[in-house]
Amino acid sequence: MGERNPRGIPSAVFVDSVDSFMSTCGVKTIDPLVGALQQMYSKYKFMETSLQKSRETFNRKIPDTEKDLAIVRHVITKRDAGETLKTHFNMADNVYAKAEVDCSVGKVCIWLGAHVMVEYEYEEALKLLEKNVASATEKLIEEDLFFLRDSIITTEVNIARIFNYDVRRRRLEQDSKLVVGVDEEK
Repeated sequence: MGERNPRGIPSAVFVDSVDSFMSTCGVKTIDPLVGALQQMYSKYKFMETSLQKSRETFNRKIPDTEKDLAIVRHVITKRDAGETLKTHFNMADNVYAKAEVDCSVGKVCIWLGAHVMVEYEYEEALKLLEKNVASATEKLIEEDLFFLRDSIITTEVNIARIFNYDVRRRRLEQDSKLVVGVDEEK
């Protein structure tokens, strides 16, 4: 395996010469090489699936975070204008209660996930939500997915090259046995 990307995913190294690769690994047959490459291929595919799920989760959360950000901005605007916020609270499915919120309090509660709610000052909440929206997480996931796709393709090519090498090697052995057999008959 080659170098690792910044998040620790090992890169696949292209096998240029199967002979030298086999001697470097200290093996005489292709079986251990193909087994190791297939194992790495499976790991790459698992990582790819995991990252795709993370990307989908992240993409689902972005609209909610943007709505939260808009609400906090709206509450700040109301506070600065000295107004209250009239809204409806969801009490249960299809059950709402009218409410008037005093925006001068200066605090808002935000769900962080996993049944955790934290109280923030408006400005802190604004910074947190802006940071979450602007987060480079998606960019890193995309970068890792491209890195994994390259490694998957390289591994597939390596497996094919090693199989083709073995097929050529067996044909040469068969051809040499046939030539030896023909020479012995003469």
